[in-house]
Amino acid sequence: DTLAEVWQSMEECLKAGKCKALGVCNFNQAALTGLLKICTIPPVVNQVERHPFLPQFDLVDFCSRNNILIQAHTPLGHGSHELLQHPTITQIANDSGMSPAQVLLRWNLQQGILVVTKCTQKFHARQILDLLSPNSKVLSPNQMKALDNLENGTRFVAPPFMYGTSGFCWGEQMPRGGK
Repeated sequence: DTLAEVWQSMEECLKAGKCKALGVCNFNQAALTGLLKICTIPPVVNQVERHPFLPQFDLVDFCSRNNILIQAHTPLGHGSHELLQHPTITQIANDSGMSPAQVLLRWNLQQGILVVTKCTQKFHARQILDLLSPNSKVLSPNQMKALDNLENGTRFVAPPFMYGTSGFCWGEQMPRGGK
């Protein structure tokens, strides 16, 4: 089995001190369940696309129960206007004194989710770093719930190879607009 062979090699790298931890990317619950059955060292982190349109609450819960951290990639939807200019997000941004990007990152952080994002301007980097300060603004429970309710299954990263019938696939058909 390819996954077993690859994971065993990764475990050997960890044991040899060639890496500090093991992780996976875009593993769904079925894929993680399969991996957990064959590994001796479980992954520390699963990096997945996560934002209010695609919160993946069941996967987050599964990973939490199995001591696997979730790291959100694409938390800003690749800068999508559909996400960053959604009326709920802009209203929360206005009410909280944050930018829409800060709202999206804060939503993840307040749920204990690690985030990785890209920025090309110092101003945006400062906004991201401000979220990590002890005096950072937080979202209210009502604002968090409003963001939670935006779930619609939209993926901004949807490569064709992630669709099919394998347990590693997200589904059988690629959504419209997937990249």
